[in-house]
Parts: sequence; C-alpha cells; structure tokens
Amino acid sequence: MLFNPRLWLALVPLLLACSPAAEPDDSHPNVIVFVSDTHRWGAMSFTQTPAVQTPNLGALKRQGVSLDRHYVNLPICTPFRAILMTGRWPYQQGLMANHMSLAERVDMPEGESTKGTVAWAFRDAGYATGHFGKWHLGGRDARPFGFDKSIVWLGTNNHRKCSYAVDGGEAVQWEGLSNSTDTSAQALEWIEQVSGEGRPFFAIISVNPPHGPFHDAPDDMKALYPDEQALPFHPLDITRDFEQHRDYHALISGMDRDVGTVMERLDELGLADSTVLVYTSDHGGMTGIDGVAYGQKRHPNDESARIPFIARWPGRIPADVTLGAPTSTIDVFPTLVSLAGLSDNDLGPSAAYVNSLPGTDLSGLLRDEPSAPRPDSVFLAHPSNMNNRGSRHEIVWRAVVTDDFTYAVTTEGEHRLWANSDGYQADNLLDDPAHLDTREQLWSRLDRWMDEAERPFYDNWFARAAEKEVAAWNAEHGLKEHGVDRAAGRAAVFDMTASRPE
Repeated sequence: MLFNPRLWLALVPLLLACSPAAEPDDSHPNVIVFVSDTHRWGAMSFTQTPAVQTPNLGALKRQGVSLDRHYVNLPICTPFRAILMTGRWPYQQGLMANHMSLAERVDMPEGESTKGTVAWAFRDAGYATGHFGKWHLGGRDARPFGFDKSIVWLGTNNHRKCSYAVDGGEAVQWEGLSNSTDTSAQALEWIEQVSGEGRPFFAIISVNPPHGPFHDAPDDMKALYPDEQALPFHPLDITRDFEQHRDYHALISGMDRDVGTVMERLDELGLADSTVLVYTSDHGGMTGIDGVAYGQKRHPNDESARIPFIARWPGRIPADVTLGAPTSTIDVFPTLVSLAGLSDNDLGPSAAYVNSLPGTDLSGLLRDEPSAPRPDSVFLAHPSNMNNRGSRHEIVWRAVVTDDFTYAVTTEGEHRLWANSDGYQADNLLDDPAHLDTREQLWSRLDRWMDEAERPFYDNWFARAAEKEVAAWNAEHGLKEHGVDRAAGRAAVFDMTASRPE
C-alpha cells in the first residue's frame, strides 16, 4: 500500500484523541493568598461561633487543611504584612509597629530595601505576580517589591467609599457595597488574563473586612443576624453591644462570600486543581474580653493573636484535615515557596534570601507527610505602641505558645498562663502552685525565643532605622527629651528579668 500523506494527516487528530492525554505540568502551581483583616480564628462556623455563616470557608476547610493553632507573631496590621512579605522577624527587618514603610527596612544592603520579598521569590522563579487590596506598608505601589501588577486600596476602613491606585497612579475614587468584593473582582480579572499566558501566577488578595468600624457591613449580611438568639455572645464577652457583635460577623459573612467567588471562578477557569489557595488574616480582634474594646488587637489572647490558616491544593494537600501544631506567620513564606516546588535553580537571585529565612517550612505538615518538621512553639510579641496615632494603647508583652499552654510576660512580671485545652482562656493559672514547673519551663523557652527572634536585631534597628521611627520609639518609652538618641532608645528594650517565676 502506498503512503498517502493526506490520509495520514487526517488520521493524526483521531490517533491523538485516542491516546492518553498529556498530564499538565503542575509541579509549579499557581498560588493565591487571600488575606482578611481582624478575623479571629474563633469567628467561623466550624470553630467557636457556629451561628456565624461562613459556608465558603467551611467548604475550603473540607477541601484542604486547617491549621487550628496558627498565630500572627505580632498582632498588628503593618507588622503582619511585613512578616508575610519578608519572612523575617519584625526586629530583623524593622517593621515592629503600624504605619512603617517596607522601603525603610533595616536588614537589606544599601539600595536593596525593596528586594527580599515573597513576591520577588516567585517573580524570579518565572511567576506573574500581583497584589490587590490593602497594602499598609508605605506608599501606594507594590511593584517595587516584586509585583508585576499593583492595585493598592486606600482608606479601606470605609468599606463603601474609598479609593484605589493602579500601578502607583492617581487615586481612583470608588463607591459600592463592599470594597472586599471589588478588590476580589480586580484580582480575578488579572488572574483570568495571566492564566492564559503560559506561566504560573502568584497573587495576594488583601481585603479590609472585618476590620472596624463595623456599621457599614452589607445589609443582606446584617439581616442574617436579627437578634442575640440568632447570634449569641461568647461566654467571656464583657462588652455586649449587639450591633457591633452583629456587624462584625456580618462583615465576615460578606467577606466569606468573596472567598466563595474566588473559589467558583477558579473552577470556571479550570484552575482549581493547579492552584494553592490559602486563606488567613492579619490578626484577630478582641470581643470585650478583659474590658478591651471590640475589634482591638495587640494582646496575647487568642481573640487577638490566633488567626485562621486554611490551605487547599486538590490532590496534593489532603482534604478535611485539621492540625493542632503551633504555627505562625513567620512560617508562611518558606511554606509557600516549598509548596510551589521552587528549587534554588528556580529561585535564581532569590535563592540565598529564601535559604536565610528563620521560619519553618510547613509544606510537609500540610501534605500530611510522616515526620514532617513542625515548630515546637510559637513566639508572640507586642513591643511598642509607637505610631499608634491616638488609638488605644495596650500593654507591652512577650509570649510563647506550645502544644499545651500559652504563657505571657511583661516587664513588670508574669501576665497570663492559659491551658490551651481551655477553649476560651477563662482561667489564668499563674496562681496555681501545681504549675510552677510549667511556668519555669515556659519562661526558659520564651527566653530562648528572645535570643532567636528579637535580641540579636535590636542593635541593628537602632543603628539603621529612620530618625522618625527612633524618635517615635523614644517618645513612646518616655524618652521624649532624647529625640532621636539611639543609645537611649536601645536602653529601653524589653527586659524579662522581673518576670522570672519564683
């Protein structure tokens, strides 16, 4: 039989159709980190507030892994974002209070302060990178910090009327029902665009809700909670203002709807199976416990420092798993890089920086691998009320969270000892003589954390921090007469001596 090229060409599509489909290359998945603001871990339907409607976060949990003992190391907006972006401790990179600029970080060589970020790591590995929403790290352009696309939202505490800047341009005035919804829509528009370009993407979607003020929550979400019977207070809430209580949870339900929109759109685009989707928050919010106003942070309590962390990657991360290992924001950067399968060769210029990160790579833990590394404890801190701009000032403290206990101290002495089995932290165990050995062990572990995560970096911060930041530190610590005297500021750092158990 003679070879007939026309017949052969006609048969090729049929032969290909009958052959096994080529497996897509998902060794480097897309990565989306959806970050809310002031969402405490307990405020979800599957944690401590069964009455709050969070169906999409519930679905995300069932489809992935929930880290139920996940904390923000310094529960304030700017420090969280700096830890997430840099993977380094606040005292290391310098952003240990609100309203500080990532461009003034003190740990990078001269002229390279915008380098050394999670976005640069993914960009150097060939990813398209985008940041959408609240920035709170100085300025209104995320592109110098490794993002190809930057839409920074401004004045977002007004959830219905604010503005945003595209790629550092002039502010665009915005009005609508929820800036969270429109932030998510902008991110999804970009995701749809870049997903067809043949390279993976890394996106941070950073929304403001449920940050206060709470009164402008979506009306249909408020209607879900008509009275206290529909949304009971928590057992230890002292401030029982139902409108605040309702509106805070209504903002969470509205934001949950936006998470659902992202999940639905990933399904429609055929991207769900090739995308690591993470949900977390920058810090929690108090609920009137200890008389602290609703939504305030800066405390070692779970309401302030314990936050959601849910990760989904179908087929690669097991479904419907809840883990109780103590983990924290310092671990997120190395975990994302490892989940994405980025080797030193992939990372190129960012490889040395990524290898220097102090956090624990949790990717093995999330994949439920036997003997995967896990932190033995978590370090928490509130070092200063500097740059607080008239907001409520809170105590200065340091804390350690282990599998079994949360232990906090101030410069005046021991502050709290809670058993983690006490879900609402009702009982302070400091006066229980049966726990003296526990206190001594926890104090020693906290002291080691100070050596690992704080003390080595103070000298560098006082030597290199911007004058306005040193002046703010001195003013906050009663050293106003010293102005920018760096030696005086250094002398006012946290001293644990008086807190040692006796």
